[in-house]
Amino acid sequence: MQPPQTEAIERAHWGAFVGQLAEHLAAQWPAMPERLGERYQAFVETAVAQAEKRGLARAASIARYVNLNFVWGPSFHDRPGFEWAAGLLAAPREQEWSTMHRLVRRSLAELRRLPEARIAPEALALSDERLLDRFGTLGRRGALHPHEPPPAPRRACDVEAAELRLLQPAVEQHYVLVAGQWQRVPLPAPAPLRVTAADPMPRLVGVLSQPPGHAQPARLQWRTRTQAVCDVDLHPALSFAGSHGLWRWQGHEARAVSWPVSTLEQPAPPPGTVIAEETSPDIFKLDLAVCGLRDDGDPIGSLAGQVWVWPAEQWWLELQRGAPAAQPVGGTAPPRAATRCRVERDGVAQDGGALREAFEQGLDAAVGQALGQLHEAWQAVDGLVSPRLEGLLALLVGRAALTWGWRLGAGGLDGRALMRVVGELEMQACQAELSFEGELTDGDARSRLALRCGGKAPLRHALRRETAEPPLLAALMPLRASFRFPFEAELLPLAADSGALLLAAGPCTGALAGEAGLRPRTSGGSGWEWFAQLRLEPVMLPLERVDPLLGSQRSTVALLPAATLLDWKLA
Repeated sequence: MQPPQTEAIERAHWGAFVGQLAEHLAAQWPAMPERLGERYQAFVETAVAQAEKRGLARAASIARYVNLNFVWGPSFHDRPGFEWAAGLLAAPREQEWSTMHRLVRRSLAELRRLPEARIAPEALALSDERLLDRFGTLGRRGALHPHEPPPAPRRACDVEAAELRLLQPAVEQHYVLVAGQWQRVPLPAPAPLRVTAADPMPRLVGVLSQPPGHAQPARLQWRTRTQAVCDVDLHPALSFAGSHGLWRWQGHEARAVSWPVSTLEQPAPPPGTVIAEETSPDIFKLDLAVCGLRDDGDPIGSLAGQVWVWPAEQWWLELQRGAPAAQPVGGTAPPRAATRCRVERDGVAQDGGALREAFEQGLDAAVGQALGQLHEAWQAVDGLVSPRLEGLLALLVGRAALTWGWRLGAGGLDGRALMRVVGELEMQACQAELSFEGELTDGDARSRLALRCGGKAPLRHALRRETAEPPLLAALMPLRASFRFPFEAELLPLAADSGALLLAAGPCTGALAGEAGLRPRTSGGSGWEWFAQLRLEPVMLPLERVDPLLGSQRSTVALLPAATLLDWKLA
């Protein structure tokens, strides 16, 4: 909202403009003030008010409208035979300058069509030209004298159609699973974008390409078909601005031009360690400038949009891990699962050493520590003699194969790219076969104790995310599995000289629980990471000691305490 002082200044400027317009038109059409006399000023002011009521706000537009009232008479557009004028004035307000241009051009055509017209078309053309010379640099009502007056184009200059196509795609193949085998298959080139009056310019154009310096960046081609041109050396003017700077083509060279586009150079984690990382695009601005005037028909006008360029690389990963054999725990390092990794980017093998090391020296080593923690806890059970632990514990074993990379959406170049992820998991989130043994004593009562825990948690899923729906989060959330393996206890009483027996008074409680698979990255950035968590719920066993002399006594023994055994992620 303008301050009162500014509003007063603008009102004074506007009043001065209306007065100057009346004087200018009186010199152009001297017969009008002679005929109207004292009513002449009111005639001009009424025409100005009608122009504003019709949505005109630019001083030069109002001047041209009032001038047409001198040619056709007041409120000419409301009279029979002038339906063409009413139709043109019904155009949206943002097309104000184009509307007035077409209204003047149609008026000239109508004057040429009428052999007995009292005003020659040449007189209207001359008066309109002089009006623009006098008032064309003024602004709008409320901002009549801007620091940079808006341009006032006078000649028809517009686009008939334009086309943007991907002349040289950066992605020509991607990975596809065919009959159980992974293959690289060609990708069809996206359809060109055609811009017409019926098909407007997309606000966002999506492209896939390589970072600067790579051998094969994507290449865009723009072609323009003009409807009319004001100046062949000036329009159309095409510009492409972004991280490279500004490229600009004008006139004939903007009719057909092509240029390379690159994406951002971004730091990359070791190959295969991050799945489906949604890297940022490089953003460019594409503009085609024309005057946006037509002598007939609705103009298309200048075109503007953004070009978002995502990385074109396509990844493929195959992971195979075998479960180790069961063996006693303690004394020697537990065996580790054998891990085999294959990683490719656009058909070129990558070093999977970091990925393999993360599983073997990270996850498998953590599993070994978890077994050692269980062994130590079993040895610390009060009253337990000759404790032993043997079996196997493995996390994320089996086979997984995944491919991911950016791809254009359903609209091709029209719209955002999406992260494509396709894969199959045939894994066990956890595989456990644990056997705890020992001799439990309570005074002279003894029993042989066997505590067992085991099971498999399948992690099997076929993933096909090749469209924008479902969202990536919803599509990849099933790539994890939760599990809970309860403990079972067996107590076998042993004979004692006193006849006392140590019996189980009920089932034991407690379980080995956790979760493993893929989850959103927790170390910053986008993408998905392999993870595994393992925890021990406290294992308690109710006991009953039966003595021939003292009777029965009940108690509860804590076999294993609650503990976090493993919290691993592939970072």
